[in-house]
Amino acid sequence: MMIKKLFHIVFAIIFCASFTAFVMTAFYFAYLHFYHINIITAKTYHNIAKYWNSGAILTGNDLLMLFGIFCIIPINLVGWWVIYHMKYANLWFGPLSWLGSLGTKDYEAPDVNIKNLKVEEKKTIDQIVNERLELEKKKTPNLEVGHFRQDIIEQIEQNRK
Repeated sequence: MMIKKLFHIVFAIIFCASFTAFVMTAFYFAYLHFYHINIITAKTYHNIAKYWNSGAILTGNDLLMLFGIFCIIPINLVGWWVIYHMKYANLWFGPLSWLGSLGTKDYEAPDVNIKNLKVEEKKTIDQIVNERLELEKKKTPNLEVGHFRQDIIEQIEQNRK
């Protein structure tokens, strides 16, 4: 049990590191494209601090840039939490199953019940209740004396024929 937990933690660390690399690369290219700054170097943050301390007026574009920089850590933390709580087989094979199902969404067949090998229909609650009531009626015998007499008379008449 402990080895399984350790195995899960190791895979989570590997996937968290790759997720962080992906997020940082995406932010790096986005900021390089839109703001023409390199968010990985310390010189950029020094220039932002100097700009702020010199009393510059921040525009909406500057605030959006700072908001994006501050969102990197929460995005990573949420991603790590999701990755840790996922099963690592889904992390490996999830993209493959997603790619495999891209072309088959238009050709989906109805659900097949393997037990009966017949197509399973979606039933409403009323239909399910009615079926259960019919099964209960079949299970419980009718205990009225008149029905016993009629059944006995019918059996006697069938034996005479």
